[in-house]
Amino acid sequence: MNFIKKFLQLKKINIFIIIGLLATLGCSGPQVITTGAGAAIAAAEDEKTLGDVLDDTSISIGIKDRVFMYEAILLTKIGVDVEKGKVLLTGILKDQNQRVEVVRLAWKQPGVREVINEIEIEDSFNIKNYAEDKIIKVQLVGRVLGDRDIKILKYNFEVQNKVIFILGVTSDEAELERVFDHARSIKGVQDIISYVDIISTDNSDS
Repeated sequence: MNFIKKFLQLKKINIFIIIGLLATLGCSGPQVITTGAGAAIAAAEDEKTLGDVLDDTSISIGIKDRVFMYEAILLTKIGVDVEKGKVLLTGILKDQNQRVEVVRLAWKQPGVREVINEIEIEDSFNIKNYAEDKIIKVQLVGRVLGDRDIKILKYNFEVQNKVIFILGVTSDEAELERVFDHARSIKGVQDIISYVDIISTDNSDS
């Protein structure tokens, strides 16, 4: 298996996906922030504190570093999303031993309180399915970004075999339902699985 060739294929697809997303947003989406001040903005608009955001970022980086040290090529095959210590692992691996090892490495990272393992095993890599999943994700992010009633920084999206996984924390169930509506509206989506924590903001004694 030529891993270099595969990596270049994935990189090329991701570049086209990013260009497509920027075109969808008109290159002006203020919510597309991933580092630096983005952490502070995420904390301000979300139910998470700045400390939560920094902790989750540290956990994600730590897990990816452990996976890289185990087998670097796996970072092109898996996704790692973290919300308040809850880790969502997605992707497709060929070897059950690799799948088990990635989960074990995730649990070894300090601060992890739960690991949701959605990594699947598949005999052959399918570049077409990978591209279709990326396109679905771009469409979903674009529609959510375009909805002013949704704070996208609350949510992380992953797509695998046309199944959308949603991870996040919210106190607004109506907003979450809007996210589901956008996901359902995308052609080709086979299922939507939510790992969103719904927290209560009611501090009354009723």
